[in-house]
Amino acid sequence: MYSPNPPTAIAWPALLSPRAVTVRWILTQMAKTERQPPQVREAGQRAQLHSLLTHAQRHVPFYQDRLGAAGFRPDRPLTEDVWRRIPILTRQEVQQHAESLRANALPPDHGKVFERTTSGSTGVPLRVLKTELVGLFWDAVTARDMLWQERDRTRPWHSIRFVRDNSAAFPEGSKAPSWGRVAGVLGPTGPGLGLDILTDPGQQIEWLQRSPPSYLLTYPSNLKALLQATASQGRMFPDLQQVITISESLPADLRETCREQWGVPICDMYSATELGYIAIQAPHGDHYMVPDEVVRVELLDDAGDPVNVGEVGRVVVTPLHNYAMPLVRYQIGDYAERGDRSPCGRTLPVINRILGRVRNMLSYPDGRKVWPLFSDYRFRDIAPVRQFRVIQREIDALELQVAAERELSEPEREALAQVIRERVSYPFRITVTEHAEIARSAGGKFEDFRNEVAPA
Repeated sequence: MYSPNPPTAIAWPALLSPRAVTVRWILTQMAKTERQPPQVREAGQRAQLHSLLTHAQRHVPFYQDRLGAAGFRPDRPLTEDVWRRIPILTRQEVQQHAESLRANALPPDHGKVFERTTSGSTGVPLRVLKTELVGLFWDAVTARDMLWQERDRTRPWHSIRFVRDNSAAFPEGSKAPSWGRVAGVLGPTGPGLGLDILTDPGQQIEWLQRSPPSYLLTYPSNLKALLQATASQGRMFPDLQQVITISESLPADLRETCREQWGVPICDMYSATELGYIAIQAPHGDHYMVPDEVVRVELLDDAGDPVNVGEVGRVVVTPLHNYAMPLVRYQIGDYAERGDRSPCGRTLPVINRILGRVRNMLSYPDGRKVWPLFSDYRFRDIAPVRQFRVIQREIDALELQVAAERELSEPEREALAQVIRERVSYPFRITVTEHAEIARSAGGKFEDFRNEVAPA
């Protein structure tokens, strides 16, 4: 369907590949739709949802009865009432019904089918199918972000993220002549440099100093480690323009820390392997905007109703174009706060902040649940703590895992436990365990809190 490269017989002038031409066309359409009245985009999205549900009911066994029971009929308009009667799809259901969620036929213009696997940092990994068409829309939203953020594409791009092979190992890392395929759609770029995120933070800093970055992409937890390691050295990278964070929830205080210490803003991206993009950061603001040309995002309360502006709801997502394995009303496990109109003039739906996954909520014996915001700044007043993680395995008990520069004394261990009790305002039983290093997940992610209490 889509040739990834231009004809090799043409050396000059340069030609765009068919894929790049298609992505540019999508960008042209998005430049119009992002400023349309919301009701106009809603009508277009509803038409696409009708097409997706029609395909799912006919060709995806899992949905044949599920959609009919909700009242969906291919020969009738899709109403909001019918849409809200479609049951929420859970991660566990996707794991249990993976085979029946796969389409037995596809429209020919959706291209080849490929498989993607989630990292498994939130439980058992998911295996999902996607098409080349889905990849085109991913590229378009990625390019839209580059345009929104007005990045100087002649500068170098540094990436510190999980790398499956040894191609980005310290000390050299990897080096490519450009930022990559998507940036190339917009024109020539500077070089792209990469390093495995499992590299020690001190070595990461050494690598960055050898080739000063203009743009740095990494995970929030890794950025936090780099900021801590350079806290006494001020603005380490004078050419740095922006830090781009992906893959993990962004702590509320990290934006300000990055601005104060390195003098640059953070641009955060909200996506998931099984879904694609959910929201990208708005230009000239810290809020997020939903690319609703490619995804429908609902923020729902416990009763399943949409939340109001300023309220927090669970995130329910429907990718619009993945006919190979439709995920209709998929509950990703995150919560987010609904925003109002963006001051940038675009009319896309707004998310003020993303609060994190349900599994990262602290559970109290009285039934309360909160997102705990831990910080190690008080830990360092007590002991030389390098890393920490809090794990809840029982409803009334926590484990504080610590990696420190030396073995801790018993008074230090108790003082650290007391900091946690004060932070959560509850007398949990706390066990402090010491570790040489606190490892990231198989996908390179890091969580400072994890809830492993079995659901009731």
